[in-house]
Amino acid sequence: MKIAILGGSFDPPHIGHMLIARQVIEHVGVDEVWFLPMYGTASHDKIFQKNLSPVADRLSMTKLLEDDRIKVSDFEIHHNQASITIVTLELLAKHYPEHEFYWITGSDKLATFQKYDRWQDIVKQHKLIVFPREHMLWQLEENVKEGFQLQTIPENVIVLHNKALVLTNVSSTLIRERVKKGLSIRYLVPETVEEYIKEHTLYE
Repeated sequence: MKIAILGGSFDPPHIGHMLIARQVIEHVGVDEVWFLPMYGTASHDKIFQKNLSPVADRLSMTKLLEDDRIKVSDFEIHHNQASITIVTLELLAKHYPEHEFYWITGSDKLATFQKYDRWQDIVKQHKLIVFPREHMLWQLEENVKEGFQLQTIPENVIVLHNKALVLTNVSSTLIRERVKKGLSIRYLVPETVEEYIKEHTLYE
């Protein structure tokens, strides 16, 4: 199968994750999207240290987003707790040789992509899908070339800049801040995730 991977903290998972997954399935033609919650802060994000919710809570909430083609995997939690992207990609290929993997990255990550361990190997050796944030569609290809240090975009790098894409600025940070302020998060997360957050008094 062709499987696209969306990694992240998922603290909490939200409709933005679901919109990315569904549209990657529609526009790239992958069979499934796997959400890969990280164990802790990614190695290249150490300068942005943040306190994540317990991994068990983040995994449980993310599993509430599963459907027939969107799956949740604890692979990185068990096999790569440092959340080093290239290591995860290599381990996935080793453990699941029958699948073809794609790595989804948001266009907002392009500016810091060169902080990733062995980032050149990621660009040269693996299939990448770049999904735009809400305001970067018109200059996306140029940003991809700059972020990946490319003269032209190779076949293994898929840049989604279809004007029909549904883009959103919903983020986990925004949701946590709204919960902390006592504001509603309805429609920003599935009802099951909203109930989980309330039941476990997260982000208050």
